[in-house]
Amino acid sequence: MKILFQTLLLSSIVALFVACNNSSSAPESIPEPIGYTPDGKCTIEMSQSRTQEQLDSLRAFCDTIFVHIVVDVYRDTVYDDTVIMYSENYTSFIYFDRNTEKYDTLVSPTAKESGIPGACDNVPVYCVLDSSDAQKTFSCEQSSICGLSAVMRVGVSNSWCSQPGYRCVRDTVIHDAFHAIFPTISYDTTFLNYGVNAWTDYIPAINAPAFDTATFINALDTLDTQKPIFGIDTLFSGYSITVEGLPDWASNRTKCTMSESLRVCMVKIDDDLQPKILDESMTYPSPYIEKPFFLWNNLESPLEKDTLITWNLIFSYSSKHYFQEKRGILEITTLFKGI
Repeated sequence: MKILFQTLLLSSIVALFVACNNSSSAPESIPEPIGYTPDGKCTIEMSQSRTQEQLDSLRAFCDTIFVHIVVDVYRDTVYDDTVIMYSENYTSFIYFDRNTEKYDTLVSPTAKESGIPGACDNVPVYCVLDSSDAQKTFSCEQSSICGLSAVMRVGVSNSWCSQPGYRCVRDTVIHDAFHAIFPTISYDTTFLNYGVNAWTDYIPAINAPAFDTATFINALDTLDTQKPIFGIDTLFSGYSITVEGLPDWASNRTKCTMSESLRVCMVKIDDDLQPKILDESMTYPSPYIEKPFFLWNNLESPLEKDTLITWNLIFSYSSKHYFQEKRGILEITTLFKGI
């Protein structure tokens, strides 16, 4: 019985072996996918440009189009040489910032002419050097117009990889080193008033002449109360001026007029609150801009008799920051003429 069982088991194993052998020699006919292309007929290279018509023609008999991408990976970069692509010229100098009352240093690209704009964080500076006097001086300015600096980053992306019917196949090729030429920029900075090769030791600060006290005293000596602004049309100054000790009807800040039976008074806005067309920090030294000075006559009617008033005129080069050497109090005695 045992011998019979062994004979039947051996026969089964032989039969199974023969069946497997026959299957490998005569495979069952299974249709291959159309997209399977060992000959590369449905494969395109990423670097190869194709028109839409060519792609449509390829899709006609390919279920899947394989996009072949070769990615080169370099273990190291070797620069065989260095080449200066272009040169950039800069100008640098120390100046006194009247807004912060501190010394600061400006380093900006050199402009070949006035008014050249640039990026707001790197506006070019145009300087004029003057060697005519005993001390070498210079003046510099930056354009009040600037724009945003933007760096455009271009990324390579292929929409094929995300489209139905396309499949991207990447091959990575490892290289020992990438040989290239190192591009660089040459920087040349001119140091105007500091450093070993400084052109001068002059530092742009407050470009203001002394306050013309004589002109103001003479002009304000006698004022006619029959005139709306007391007849002053010759006083100009770059200084901020305030007055103390004058009556309300003589003011450099308030102007009152009669509209029918209504008295209307307007108050002059402080210069610091008015918008500035040009930021003074863009000009070195800071500009000295003259403005007219006058007193409004806010009397409803002229004085009946001459009146003598002593008052103080306070002047400073900046209404925000008072520089001691540029600030003073001028005592003035004015004869206000009546009818």
